[in-house]
Amino acid sequence: MAEKLFIKICGITKSEDAKFAINAGADAIGFIAFPKSPRYIDADSVKKIVNSLESAKFAKKTGVFVNAELEIIKRYIAAGIDTIQLHGNESAEFAEECAKLAEVWKVIKPQSTEDIAKFANFPASKFLLDTFSKDLHGGTGTIMDLKLAKFAVKHLPKPVILAGGLSPDNVPEIVKTVHPFGIDVNSGVESSPGIKNHNLITKLFQCEK
Repeated sequence: MAEKLFIKICGITKSEDAKFAINAGADAIGFIAFPKSPRYIDADSVKKIVNSLESAKFAKKTGVFVNAELEIIKRYIAAGIDTIQLHGNESAEFAEECAKLAEVWKVIKPQSTEDIAKFANFPASKFLLDTFSKDLHGGTGTIMDLKLAKFAVKHLPKPVILAGGLSPDNVPEIVKTVHPFGIDVNSGVESSPGIKNHNLITKLFQCEK
């Protein structure tokens, strides 16, 4: 990949995985604050991980929330996250409240171009595009419709980060096709849910060279 990609490694649950991802070159790491996720991590555990990172200032620390109450988000802000990723059905008004606390990213799980276009004025600094699922709020392991992804990159007013089924094996071709600002990789660099495979993380960052 000739272009410099913004790369986020999501679903972090262990300090050693967070450190490895950042040292490998991750621009952001993600902590999933959704209790129903197999990669869920509570605010106290996030704080311990963030406090263990000497190089944490070089990577964004993102909390992933699904229709969470503002008080819950504030707990994770206090734990050390600096980016709020809204992954549910949050309103623009709620996003504006969150933006008073930290940078806000909004996840879109589109089924059509209309689903993307309606977010044109949503108050977020970045959009994260994920695969639509009736049952899951992410972590599907399924690649989204690349035509929709290309539409989003072209028509949304803020940078687009692509998620959904990404791995070291498919990232180069997908990035070449879609040209997103960045990628968000989770299950594609794991040995099991929440446990990162350091060899796969290394392989992912070798794609940029």
